Amino acid sequence: MTENAAGGVEALLGEEIVPLAAGTFVVAFAGVGLGRQRARNVLDKEIYRRFGKPRGSDAYYAYQAVIAQIVLIWEQARISARTSTGGLTLLPDGARLLAATDTADELRALLRA
Repeated sequence: MTENAAGGVEALLGEEIVPLAAGTFVVAFAGVGLGRQRARNVLDKEIYRRFGKPRGSDAYYAYQAVIAQIVLIWEQARISARTSTGGLTLLPDGARLLAATDTADELRALLRA
């Protein structure tokens, strides 16, 4: 996929991070059972689908920084944890988030807890 009309890296950096983290979490963990792993590259692919593939090294590193920030938000909210093999494990609060009506609001509440 090529960068979308909104400008790829500029659009990605302009997104509100919590709704982006919530939306990508739902896509990344849909159908994954509690305690099961999901490959980290599922998140990368979802970001690329939404914002296009990064063009150039600066854009690539900007994408990777946002992806790292999303994973840190997931960990801070205790909805997912990184494994020693580089995967991501679905935690109990994450399973509840998947069932939430408004995932962004629920994620915000978990971050405040």
